Amino acid sequence: MVSERAINPFRIALLLAYPALLFASLPVLGGEGRHWAFQPLLPATLPKVDHQEWVQNDLDRFTLAHSEGESIASIPRADRRTLIRRAYFDLIGLPPAPAEIEAFLRDQSPSSWEKVIDHLLASPHYGERWGRHWLDLARYGDSNGGDENHAYPFAWRYRNWVISAFNRDLPYNQFVREQLSGDLMDPERAGSIAATGFLAIGTKILAEKDPVKKRADIVDEQIDTMGRVFLALSLGCARCHDHKFDPVSERDYYALAGIFHSTQIEDRELRTPDSAAARKARHERTEDLKRKIELQEQALEALRNQKGAIEWEAEDFARGNIIVDRDNYGAGIGIISDPGAQRNYVEYDIDIPRQGTYQLSLRYAAASSRPGRVLIDGSVELKDAISQVTGGWMPSDQSWHAEGLLLLQMGKQILRLESEPMMSHLDKLKLIPVQNPEQATTLLKKIEGLQTEVSALQTGKKEELPKVMAVRDGKIADSRINVRGNPHELGDVVPRGFLTSVGAPRRPGKITNQSGRLELAEWMTSPAHPLTARVMVNRVWHWLFGKGLVSTPDNFGTTGNTPENQPLLDYLTHYFLQSGWSLKKLHRHIMLSNTYQISGGQGGRGLRRMEAEVFRDAVLAVSGSLVREAPTGPPPKVKAQDPSPADIVKNRKIYEDAQHRSIYLPVVRSHVYDFLSLLDFPNPTAPTGRRSSSTVATQALLMLNSSFLINQSAVIARQIQSHEDPLHELYLRLFSRPVTREERGEAQVFLREAGNNGPQAWALLCHTLLISNEFLYLR
Repeated sequence: MVSERAINPFRIALLLAYPALLFASLPVLGGEGRHWAFQPLLPATLPKVDHQEWVQNDLDRFTLAHSEGESIASIPRADRRTLIRRAYFDLIGLPPAPAEIEAFLRDQSPSSWEKVIDHLLASPHYGERWGRHWLDLARYGDSNGGDENHAYPFAWRYRNWVISAFNRDLPYNQFVREQLSGDLMDPERAGSIAATGFLAIGTKILAEKDPVKKRADIVDEQIDTMGRVFLALSLGCARCHDHKFDPVSERDYYALAGIFHSTQIEDRELRTPDSAAARKARHERTEDLKRKIELQEQALEALRNQKGAIEWEAEDFARGNIIVDRDNYGAGIGIISDPGAQRNYVEYDIDIPRQGTYQLSLRYAAASSRPGRVLIDGSVELKDAISQVTGGWMPSDQSWHAEGLLLLQMGKQILRLESEPMMSHLDKLKLIPVQNPEQATTLLKKIEGLQTEVSALQTGKKEELPKVMAVRDGKIADSRINVRGNPHELGDVVPRGFLTSVGAPRRPGKITNQSGRLELAEWMTSPAHPLTARVMVNRVWHWLFGKGLVSTPDNFGTTGNTPENQPLLDYLTHYFLQSGWSLKKLHRHIMLSNTYQISGGQGGRGLRRMEAEVFRDAVLAVSGSLVREAPTGPPPKVKAQDPSPADIVKNRKIYEDAQHRSIYLPVVRSHVYDFLSLLDFPNPTAPTGRRSSSTVATQALLMLNSSFLINQSAVIARQIQSHEDPLHELYLRLFSRPVTREERGEAQVFLREAGNNGPQAWALLCHTLLISNEFLYLR
């Protein structure tokens, strides 16, 4: 009889997994077996090849040498219509217009292809296309996702910064640095601050009641995202223990954690040139008004009898429903204010020694206007009192304000203040005898008008500066190891630092002055770092060819795949570094090669289905509905938090009515626009370097029944009727080629049977061709 111990499933699983675990651990031990991705980047030796005539640039030598018997040289170059369509979709994500195709076909000069590439790289749509690739990695979203799914109203400024960075061809090393430490590199430059949105826009569990765990989880998300995006390593695995497969220790993880625990997320103001000019103008106008107020006050002071003034503390009242605060807003002075929203009142029994006109002055603090009124013996004397703004609620914000003139009789009277629903923080009251009441009234009205303008300027001072989700350095401190990942069970303190065993240069000494993000960014973008440039070059190859030279673009660790052609990867990485980390130069180099320009078919380029946004944008482009200018403000507002079925219907209408490119649509985590999500839009809660490509029945239903596609098909059908040969125009727009004789005959039969060649028949034909493989797939 076999014992239970002998068939223990855990033991069997361990025995089966052991060879794989052992194999995976060998490359990280160092020496000859060190994993390829952690080895230094060495200059690539150009291979010798036989088919010299096929070589357009040195890149082709590596693909020739790698292909068996240099067989790639036998694959013909793609025809010019296929090439221009491929280039347009690869670089700007939009189809070429018929006129652009014709111009390329007519230009038979040797530089015609090069001109197309340069034209597309200079297009503002380049940043929209390649910015969307990056947003996949940056797990971009306009809402938090997770539990409460609050909107991120300022995330779009990070999105716009990414688009701008690609269009400006911001060197990739600078691109990385600004996203990790832009606020430390150039604290006054708006773009540098906006770039740090990369660290701020991740999903957070807002309902987490344990603030220590919540903070640890946010830091973990930042570390893991940074590792996957820039290094293609899963650093989050080292939160609880040393990484099982890659050379990332638990101490390395908490060295990084100290950097991010020393960083805080907040909505920050952007000091753009326009906002700086507006703030300067506001400040100058405020100072001018204050000088005028001072002159009027001096004139008024000559009419006041300060020796006869009656002054008392606001909390010395006779009756009222307000509260006295001597600890918080009234610390050191004592103030009165409301206990909450209500009809507030306070009464003082005053004894006037002599009949006459008195100026009522109040000392209070108010960050926002909370106007009230003044009554004497039940009669309203001042209707708009206590209405000025002082800039804050604290004792340091307290200041005197002349509220108006009161004609008071000698003897006892009741002075009553009312304010609804809230009350300013009142500290003192003062009654000052005044001579020449008419002149004093005129001066007070002038002062009141000037003060109202000052208050309006102070109230609006924060509105002139745009805001962005960003980070700044917080309380600087090293982190302690969380035993088994538990932030409440603490181990040794680990000095802030970086990964120590991935082949990158080590930083001498400790990080002392700042969080360490600036030093981290410099370490990450060192030319001697074996991962950062390699990872990005592989991503570019993946986005151009549909498959990276390393087919696991988010995993360069020991459990990822090895490069299909490492000499080519290292050659391109060297080229990238020597070209100043320029992505546009890298694109140009790759696309001018014969390797990029070969046709499809056996051994050649594979078919690639358009991504969801590219398909939507292409439909809008061929219908002429696309608004090509970038919007200037935030994305359209949709219901993100707990949308009802009715809200979802409204959201869909907002999406379908939008005519800008898809990158400008809101990305609502947990409720992504269904047109995009059904076509494999990535999960915006985690970095995605390689999108999935599914084929499911719901996609076919979407293609057939989408109101967006039905409406756009009708628009195309109407537009092409103005052309001499509508069918020829339709095929040029959709497929970048003319209609064949056979297709023309089939289309005529279709149009006749679908509706006697009427508008609905044409719309149905356009819809049919829009969802055809030839439109959806790139060759």
